[in-house]
Amino acid sequence: MSQKNITIRDVARRAGVSVGTASRAMNSAPGVMAKTREAVREAAKELGYQPNAAARALRSRSSRLIGCLFSDLENPLFARLFNSLQDRWAEEGFVTLLSGTSGKVERERRTLETFAERGLDAIVVAPGHERDPELLRMLEAFEGPVFVLDRDLPIEADRLLFDHEAALRDAVDYLVGLGHRRILPVFSHGQARPGVLRHKAFDAALADLGASAPIKIEPATPNSPVFQEVTEVLSGGDRPTAMIVQGTQVLSSTLNALAHLRLSFPDDISLIAIGDSALTVDHVPPITALRMDRDALVDVVANRILDRIRNPAICDRIAPTLRYELVVRASCGARGDAG
Repeated sequence: MSQKNITIRDVARRAGVSVGTASRAMNSAPGVMAKTREAVREAAKELGYQPNAAARALRSRSSRLIGCLFSDLENPLFARLFNSLQDRWAEEGFVTLLSGTSGKVERERRTLETFAERGLDAIVVAPGHERDPELLRMLEAFEGPVFVLDRDLPIEADRLLFDHEAALRDAVDYLVGLGHRRILPVFSHGQARPGVLRHKAFDAALADLGASAPIKIEPATPNSPVFQEVTEVLSGGDRPTAMIVQGTQVLSSTLNALAHLRLSFPDDISLIAIGDSALTVDHVPPITALRMDRDALVDVVANRILDRIRNPAICDRIAPTLRYELVVRASCGARGDAG
């Protein structure tokens, strides 16, 4: 084959990648992993491939695609966040792709690989695994902007953190102020930032206020059923008088257990949900909840990603922290006997 007849398809075949990936690698487009770009350029060198300069100039280096990798799509916050980001970026001509990984590390790796291979302009990530070496390597290799959402990922990236410690402190303070001393936590621990900080803050707040947690219920994931565990704890003697419950499927499972035991709030037990949703608002009675300001969240993420895409030379990193608001409704009542 003469050098004159060598095409990008030949280069892609030699490098073992798709034609699109080879083209993006040769054009230094964002979203191509370093090792892939090196393999493509080495293949081009071996074949003597010379891209057409005029054709290259006509190609856009933007895919007009932005990706979101979220560990838990059943979390109302992530679902509403994606819808809002999608609408915001659509106004700027971008299409937003979504991957829900259910906290599975292999799925998170495959998602990042796909995002890179498709040349996405930027990605927003909230994975379930913060210390997986391969996941971190892939994030560091991604050539476009990476925005980390409420995770302690040890990479250079913009991020937005949630103040879980203040939120749990507010919830415990409120319940203790109502006279509760036996408070049951029902939220996952896991290894990601939210679970770790919530349990740390809960324990510290109880210790400071002289309250106690007779037992903890720690679902394996935010979507794990807790019906049996909650039923057993609340069926025993000296049961808790208040609960702080993760506001995903864990909350639904908890409410089913309360109904099964014919316990009502606030008469029999008080309840605060972590996270606000249609369920907490529409439930009868409505449920007190820790609510995140979604509009502020969307503004930070959407604007920073667009700024990064428009000006890749931005050097500073942002890491603001958003606080939850305790929205008091009818699910909590006073304990005159101090619990």
